[in-house]
Amino acid sequence: MITVEGSIIERVEWADVLKGLGILAVVWGHSGSKNAFYMFWFHMPLFFFISGYLYRYKPLQNEVEYVKKKVCHLLIPYGFYLMLLALMMFSVSLWKGQSPIDFWSSNWKAFLLGGSLLEGVYATFWFTTCLFFTQIFYDLILRNISSQFLRGLIILVCFLAACWESRYWMDSFVPWNMDVGLYGIVFYALGHYFREKGLLEQPTAQNLIVGVSFLISIAFIYLYSQQIVDYGLDMKHRQYYYWGWNLILPLVFTLVLVKISLIVTKWKAVKAFLTLLGRAAMVIMYLHLPSVYVVGHFMAITPFRFFIIGIVCPLLFYQVVGNIPYGSFLALGEPLKKKYNSRAIDISGY
Repeated sequence: MITVEGSIIERVEWADVLKGLGILAVVWGHSGSKNAFYMFWFHMPLFFFISGYLYRYKPLQNEVEYVKKKVCHLLIPYGFYLMLLALMMFSVSLWKGQSPIDFWSSNWKAFLLGGSLLEGVYATFWFTTCLFFTQIFYDLILRNISSQFLRGLIILVCFLAACWESRYWMDSFVPWNMDVGLYGIVFYALGHYFREKGLLEQPTAQNLIVGVSFLISIAFIYLYSQQIVDYGLDMKHRQYYYWGWNLILPLVFTLVLVKISLIVTKWKAVKAFLTLLGRAAMVIMYLHLPSVYVVGHFMAITPFRFFIIGIVCPLLFYQVVGNIPYGSFLALGEPLKKKYNSRAIDISGY
């Protein structure tokens, strides 16, 4: 049990473990390994699912208060890391002989509008703004629509709109990847639904759901390896046009990893490590690409080295920044509050 602003809540232990597994998948997915593309099948939907699972609807909290909380948790770190990396790359450009005007004139639009315009060391930043708008929109739905049917219908319309955009308007651009939230909100809503119905807490339901998910996952991997079926997923660039599979596969892989997370909670050492990764997921998400970029100036980068550097360097930053004044606020998204005996924790997910 953990104290949060004087109230008592139950921390979902396996959620941090799942986020730890998820961020490992993200880093490996960017490593350049020949099998790294498998990670794209599920790693970003996984984070939307777990964020939805950890979401709590608070009717006594108005929408403005909720938005302020999300700005603190998501957008302040977003701005901090964007500025930090922009200054780093600006310094590199000066070292290479590029003029300041050339640097800012070629990057200002990406810095301002974000989303899929951000590439290179900023490539993962789209996720934060997309998740932010997804969370705000979902909370808005719950506050203003009481009918479960209408809520479900809205989520379905979002999914259909996302599929249409992916197939017929994939090269479109919407600032901050807000439109990708049409797809992400489906997994966010599924995560919240699973929590509300207790589907992962009931042993019988859990075993049935995970068992079916495991069979589907194994069967699809086999069919894909035999080139019987085709599939691909890249949320950032709106590539989720494999109708049906774009919903089923990310969900079943996520549910299998949920079961693995539940098992891992019984192994203290592994649990402790993955929990640390899960709590540092935001930092690793932002800094694994810049870390590899910097180290790559001093050594050749193989997929394995990419993976290790992309985990270790951000973890070191995570351990240090929390002990710097205002570091937790700027880099970790924690609110500016007086210290409690138990550290304040945002349980609404990253």
